[in-house]
Amino acid sequence: MGYTNYWTQTRDFTNDEWTKVKREYEWLLEMDDGHIIRDETYPDDYDLIIFNGKSELSHETMIIRKRKNNEDFLFCKTARKPYDIAVWHMLGFIKSNTGAYSEIRRDDFGDWA
Repeated sequence: MGYTNYWTQTRDFTNDEWTKVKREYEWLLEMDDGHIIRDETYPDDYDLIIFNGKSELSHETMIIRKRKNNEDFLFCKTARKPYDIAVWHMLGFIKSNTGAYSEIRRDDFGDWA
């Protein structure tokens, strides 16, 4: 199955929350030392943040949606590749700074946060 991060999105982000999340993501890209690649498929004003690891360091794409969809089981398998740190950082930031995610968890930690 591989190493995986999980989360529960209980509602849409507010516009203010989404602005904070996007700023944090931009900061993360600035601090990155070459492990993250931004998905340029969607324009910046689209309500998605999409990224993965670079080249052979990629695994499964991380997708953060502004609007809650019908998926109850959200996850991103990273196989412990270096971009996992960015995935977990964004999940932790969102949980701590918004009300959109009620739970986050990763395979290393047995309990939901």
